[in-house]
Amino acid sequence: MKDIMDSLKKNLGLEETRQKEDQETIIIPEQSFYEIILTKVNNLDDFIDALQQIEEEKNPIIMDLTNFEKNVPEDFQVAGEKLKAFRDSTGGEAILLCKNGKNVIIVTPPEIKLIRK
Repeated sequence: MKDIMDSLKKNLGLEETRQKEDQETIIIPEQSFYEIILTKVNNLDDFIDALQQIEEEKNPIIMDLTNFEKNVPEDFQVAGEKLKAFRDSTGGEAILLCKNGKNVIIVTPPEIKLIRK
């Protein structure tokens, strides 16, 4: 009976569909792993260096901007403009992770998408 069913499936073309479904799809990432870097940013130069590192090495960085905001508020606003320019020019993403007394953000290269829930 099994031979008859297999023969019918083969003649009707159902066997090919089953074979395609049995194949596995393998997704290979562009980069084998990502290092997520945690850094404290104390001034504008640190911030710019972090953005350059994201662009060059393609790794996300979690930045603690708390001291930067408290110590140099005028440069902190410039950093916000630099972050916006970074996002617009590279397609990278940024999300505020913590706000209550601390400003902690994660900034990623365009290859890594952040999902907001």
